[in-house]
Amino acid sequence: MIALLVIAVASFVLFRLLGGAPRLRVRRNHPAQAAATKIQELTEYAGRLETTKKYTGAEKVYLQILKIDHRHVPTYTRLAALYTAQQNVTDAIECFQIATQLSPSGETFYNLGLAYYNNQNPMKAVASFEKAIMFEPSVPHYIGLAKAFNRLHDGDRVVSTLEQAVAFEPSPKVLWLLADAYTAAGRTEELPAIYERIKELDPRDKRLRTLRAAAKASGRHRPAKLDKTAS
Repeated sequence: MIALLVIAVASFVLFRLLGGAPRLRVRRNHPAQAAATKIQELTEYAGRLETTKKYTGAEKVYLQILKIDHRHVPTYTRLAALYTAQQNVTDAIECFQIATQLSPSGETFYNLGLAYYNNQNPMKAVASFEKAIMFEPSVPHYIGLAKAFNRLHDGDRVVSTLEQAVAFEPSPKVLWLLADAYTAAGRTEELPAIYERIKELDPRDKRLRTLRAAAKASGRHRPAKLDKTAS
């Protein structure tokens, strides 16, 4: 009996020294990961509903996502876009406002600015676009601000904003917007330099070539610079 006890104790000690029984890996539930997966699945489902123009169903799915995570900024943005597509600008603005509060950025303030602009509220659009530029200067943000100033009939600020856009990223598109702003402001003496820059960027610019052809056909006097740059 004593011998058996000694053997049992020795076996137990050896068992422990060798590390014991292998540990079972228990798969733990990660609530955050599960929620993220669920949100992704619901987002894809809502997208499919939107594609088939089932907007009411898509709205319900987005609201279900917000019950899972009431701070999910992408869902507020998608919901705002959904409301915009249905001409429900009031709710769209509210969603964009929440997005800017939860995640202030160039993108969220730009979206809010567009919503205000489309809702005929250029003053608030200006404020939002200015904040978008503060967070992230970009050509679309400058153009949005210029359009808002234009709706306010503030030609000087339209020009100054587009000049900033050109300084940030010169391109034929922005230069033509600035040329139009100069023309509207009566500052036609600035146009030859604009035409020169456009030609440097795109020697085959269609609008520049069309302008030259129209000037030739009309027989009117054209600035010497236009003759030089439009060839």
